[in-house]
Amino acid sequence: MTPVSLRSPGALCVLFFTLASSACSSEKAAAGKDAGARLPLVQVVTVQPVDEQIRRSFLVTLQPQEQVGVSAKTSGYVTAWFVDRGDRVRRGQRLAVIERDELTEQQRQAAAGLQSSQATLENARQNLERLERLLRDQLVSQAEVDAARTALRTAEAQVEVAQANLGLSRMRAGYADILAPFDGVVMKRNAEVGSLVSPGGQPLFLMAAIGRIKAVAAVPQADLRFLREGHPVILTVDGLPGRLPGVLKRFSPGLDPATRTMEVEMEFDNPERALLPGMFGRAEVVLEELKGVLLASPLSLARQEGGTGRAYVVEGDRAREVTLRLGRTLPDGRVEVVEGLSAGDRLVVVGRELLRDGVNVRTVDAPGGGK
Repeated sequence: MTPVSLRSPGALCVLFFTLASSACSSEKAAAGKDAGARLPLVQVVTVQPVDEQIRRSFLVTLQPQEQVGVSAKTSGYVTAWFVDRGDRVRRGQRLAVIERDELTEQQRQAAAGLQSSQATLENARQNLERLERLLRDQLVSQAEVDAARTALRTAEAQVEVAQANLGLSRMRAGYADILAPFDGVVMKRNAEVGSLVSPGGQPLFLMAAIGRIKAVAAVPQADLRFLREGHPVILTVDGLPGRLPGVLKRFSPGLDPATRTMEVEMEFDNPERALLPGMFGRAEVVLEELKGVLLASPLSLARQEGGTGRAYVVEGDRAREVTLRLGRTLPDGRVEVVEGLSAGDRLVVVGRELLRDGVNVRTVDAPGGGK
């Protein structure tokens, strides 16, 4: 190649043109790079139909299915007790005994009263028979016979009263045995040997049936239409593994006017006695089953009145503003989109405030599906 002399005017022109062209190309590349860097960067999620459940959870305190204070039915001193706190008992099992001496004497007195009444009755019957024979011979008046018949009826009534008194005394004698009213467990014992007890006094024992456990939840008025008797419910309790199934059992006949909630009772099987009265738990119910719905993150929406909202979808490399008709809101904040989105749309979930309709954007996939 023949060397070009820089002293010639033509060579200088060629060199200047080459350097100028290189500088322009570098400036254009840098400008294009800067323009791309200035485009809004947004996070998007591809919308797909999903199946979801609308759930509600309620804080509850566990209660025994039945709980009762076992009191004395008669007055007396406790002579012995046979069960203590935590013991399991069967219906009719003897828990304690009250002294029987006074009750036994009352029973003997009632028996003696019955014998006396029966003797009086027999005498009245014989007297009436004797007067009726004399009346046939006209040796006594009719009035005397009528008086004898009245005395007989009075004696019969006295026998019935004496029999009732004897039965009552025998029943009271049975009150000396304090019996369990149902199968359950002794929650507390107050009975002490030598303590004086009486009807209406402090219960001797506190008993509970815990083969099934119940809980009461305050359900808001808006959720009541989804619930019914037998509706499944899941219970979780701190310190116990797993989720325990149960059912809604009873509904209060009215709402609390202060809170606009209804007390709903639920029951759970407790064969292992793992659930204990007083435990704190969380009961969860499924209100609705949603099939094939489109959901939008609350960050992607600008809500408007009338159940509508505005959002952006990305088509190619441009953002397009769309109006959405919204449905139900899930507990986690996501919103059902009834109209305005289609499966496969790329919905902007982060960076919406940077956009306007038709602007070019850069996109990245939102972590975790944009929830």
